Amino acid sequence: MKGIFKTSLAAIVAMFVTANVFAQDPKKEIVIVDPFTKSAGVASNIRDNVQGSVMTGLSNVDRFTVVDAKQSSRLQALFASKSIEEVITADNWKTESEAAYKELGATRLLKGNVELCYEHKKLGDDGKWVYYTDLNFTLTVYNINDGSQVGSQSYKYSELSTTSYADSFNDALKKATKDMVQFCNKHFKVESYVMSLGDADKKGVVKDLWISGGSNVGIQNNTIFKILVEKQIGPKTIRQSIGQVIAKEVTDEATRCEIMDKKGGEAIKVAFNANKKLYVELDRKRGDGLKGFGRAFGF
Repeated sequence: MKGIFKTSLAAIVAMFVTANVFAQDPKKEIVIVDPFTKSAGVASNIRDNVQGSVMTGLSNVDRFTVVDAKQSSRLQALFASKSIEEVITADNWKTESEAAYKELGATRLLKGNVELCYEHKKLGDDGKWVYYTDLNFTLTVYNINDGSQVGSQSYKYSELSTTSYADSFNDALKKATKDMVQFCNKHFKVESYVMSLGDADKKGVVKDLWISGGSNVGIQNNTIFKILVEKQIGPKTIRQSIGQVIAKEVTDEATRCEIMDKKGGEAIKVAFNANKKLYVELDRKRGDGLKGFGRAFGF
């Protein structure tokens, strides 16, 4: 573990998307969000406002289940005697927090730290004050099963207002909320599999296919995915992209996707008919179509 989990989960929320093994249907993942920490000099209300904005952004991604620790009697009891700065060590993590997290079915932990909130003002060309807010924070995702770091990303905003510091700060928070969709797409895999191919036309061209997972995991129309096939290179097995598809008909648990190019369609058809495993992953460069409304649960 190396001491990544801090205790006292006093105000937890959560997020994100599932990563599945081939032939398993996609399902929503439970991700716990630790209360944000802050650097010296950052006010507690600033930290709390940043966390609130991140939580709002995460709630717009309907690919995970939100857990609020304040509503979780299991977590409250576990951390009641702990200080927020006390770090769970590799020795006690296995006996304390792992059991609690797994009891809730959680697989990921999100931690946030607000490093800077600097307010300053300058006189504009018109002789009026311009109010600036510089805001920096970092989000890090961990694998609860083994404590390893999945990914981390820092955000830096510099906003201005001609009216007040509050307005420039709120503008920074609005951008942070919006950026959470891209954060989810980058740091949480969306993976499924091809269930079936559509009928070929008279020329033998397959133009669509069905993948497992639909609105139940937050897929929306126009989400773009990569189709990958496993390939053996020496002693290693890799996944190679052979085409792209775009979601066009979303049902509760399955999605019809149109194949985006003829060459990719042929490669997908050949691989599928040869009974090869065809994986489906979010195209992170283009896949902004996974949005929705998160759900919050207390356990």
